[in-house]
Amino acid sequence: MNQFPTLRDNLCPNPDRCGSCGWSHIPYDKQLQQKMSDINGSFGLKKLKYQVDEIVAAGQTDHYRNRMDFVIDFKGQVGLREKGKWWSVIDNHPCFLADPKIDELFAATRLWSQACGLTYFDRKALTGLLRYAVIRASSIGESMITIVTSAPADDVAKEKITATLKDLGDVTKATTVVWSINHTISDVSFGDELHTITGNGVINEEIGGVKYVISPNAFFQTNSHMAAVLLDTVREFAGDLTGKTLLDLYCGTGFFAVAMAPHAAKTIGVELVPDAIKDAKHNATLNNVDVTFHDVATEKFAWGDLKADVVILDPPRSGMHDQALADVLKALPERIVYISCNYKNFARELVQLQTYYTVESMRAIDMFPHTPHVELVTALVRRPPAQS
Repeated sequence: MNQFPTLRDNLCPNPDRCGSCGWSHIPYDKQLQQKMSDINGSFGLKKLKYQVDEIVAAGQTDHYRNRMDFVIDFKGQVGLREKGKWWSVIDNHPCFLADPKIDELFAATRLWSQACGLTYFDRKALTGLLRYAVIRASSIGESMITIVTSAPADDVAKEKITATLKDLGDVTKATTVVWSINHTISDVSFGDELHTITGNGVINEEIGGVKYVISPNAFFQTNSHMAAVLLDTVREFAGDLTGKTLLDLYCGTGFFAVAMAPHAAKTIGVELVPDAIKDAKHNATLNNVDVTFHDVATEKFAWGDLKADVVILDPPRSGMHDQALADVLKALPERIVYISCNYKNFARELVQLQTYYTVESMRAIDMFPHTPHVELVTALVRRPPAQS
């Protein structure tokens, strides 16, 4: 008997229009096979001798995402964008990948947006207020709605928006409602000015016994169900940290650094986003661990001077900055744990890393069922100088 679920019907109601997942028509066991093939194919193209033989299947293949960014268009339609059409929104289309609580809050938020009396942002004319509704849900039952708008014209408009957002909080009973103001014309789902309307402006999460706070603009692992598997893998690949210095580059809100700090002699985190560093410091305090955090871009920080024994690399999908990779090859830490959500970029970087490092372990983790994306964790151990 097949151990994975198969799809008799596509779980997406608009698979031909929505480009959110892309693989919802493929049986899950076939998705896993394809991801393994794609990773190894990328290695082959770079003439790398390595091969991934293990992929950890998701325990839950639908309703796993803890964050969804819904577009509000100039007509007041709310949903996800149509595939290949940035200007077109599929109204009343949430996503079968979203946490059930997000589905519930999406329905209420959509009705609110149509009745609140606020204008809608026109992405061509660059007029109007409502732009995005970002909804998050944690595995411990907390929820956050962030409404992204253009800047209000005056104090009267500001008071009206505040009042309507309080109504949204009353209707949805979300743990917190946040107003995020985007003062630019950039079409992004976050703002540069935040106002907490209800609640305390953050939500709490707990992964593998570690407590975290999540603020509106900070990144957090989007699959709470598989985040513990990812964390356990990174802990395993890092090895014994007794007496060692652990450096977490691109540390975000301290997901790895805070969880692993109790096992290391010294732990350091580096992250560019100020809001993420603020959360990371809070998370360290929340878990009673000692971590030193630096608010700076990895490629602009002289982290080699810290003489770290173990370095965690978890760069964005675009991969490491060229300078950051050059710094790794200069510092040559004893062990690297590389977490990549873009195996093609990792393959490109591994071409250089293999000059000095041996791949000890490699494991794919399916954090993103029904999409072509996959998380790849690799343990790299520095070879003796004579072998480099």
